[in-house]
Amino acid sequence: MATNPDRFRPMGGSMPHIKSFPAIVYSFPFASTLRTPLPIEVLGGSGYFGSPETQKGASLCSVETQSTSSEEMIPSSPSPPPPPRVYKPCFVCQDKSSGYHYGVSSCEGCKGFFRRSIQKNMVYTCHRDKSCTINKVTRNRCQYCRLHKCFQVGMSKESVRNDRNKKKELKEEAAESLPVAAETEDLIQKVCRAHQETFPSLCQLGKYTTNSSADHRVQLDLGLWDKFSELSTKCIIKIVEFAKRLPGFTGLTIADQITLLKAACLDILMLRICTRYTPDQDTMTFSDGLTLNRTQMHNAGFGPLTDLVFAFADRLLPLATAATA
Repeated sequence: MATNPDRFRPMGGSMPHIKSFPAIVYSFPFASTLRTPLPIEVLGGSGYFGSPETQKGASLCSVETQSTSSEEMIPSSPSPPPPPRVYKPCFVCQDKSSGYHYGVSSCEGCKGFFRRSIQKNMVYTCHRDKSCTINKVTRNRCQYCRLHKCFQVGMSKESVRNDRNKKKELKEEAAESLPVAAETEDLIQKVCRAHQETFPSLCQLGKYTTNSSADHRVQLDLGLWDKFSELSTKCIIKIVEFAKRLPGFTGLTIADQITLLKAACLDILMLRICTRYTPDQDTMTFSDGLTLNRTQMHNAGFGPLTDLVFAFADRLLPLATAATA
């Protein structure tokens, strides 16, 4: 399929990165799925948004043109944000550091790798001479040498254990909280079932990878971006199906349904992809099984969002462990 770069360029902007990524999601696959040509033919009982009765008087275009009181107000001049903290590069792989973790400046990838290795008492093997070069390109090739370098630069095993004890205490405190009401429990079960029916788990997917721009970060890989745009559209349709299964959603007006979906769509997309994070390979897997590493995610259009998304996915791992326990 031929790629048209203009199709993916936000109005008045450049190719997607941190500022344009949300606009891309809303302005293109989301808008095309929800606004045109679906509103007239598809929004009925068998379509995306419930019965014909809920469509009366609803104008999808009005959702785009309605002004709000906040737009009519004259905002006060915001105070300038504080300058971002600058850390030394990751002591392990020289990638961009996110702060000091376990005693040294490190990136999110090396922080998570070290924590998992200590918590699981992992024993790795080097298939060379135990002197592999560890940098942001090669760090996933030899786990033995990567862990050895973590210790070599000063990462503390004791800090990981202390961190684990704190999390255990918080979990015990949460277990002592008040029981959930039966009505709330029923609602939780319905939401969980709606999610499971519209989002296959990682173990249900057949993974496949691509060698496209796997090693070096570039501004944009049009091939990956084209594939990502296609997958995003399919994911948004699944999110609409998920919303329809939620109690009370289809009873809302069409305009309200679209407003809620537009407000929550990007959040749900991020949450869902983060649950398909594989920490050992430092990869994300999409709904069709496409598996991308951190560099490929960056080149597919995530740009500076990439490291934030992977850091968030890493923070969700303890919740996934607790859910399956």
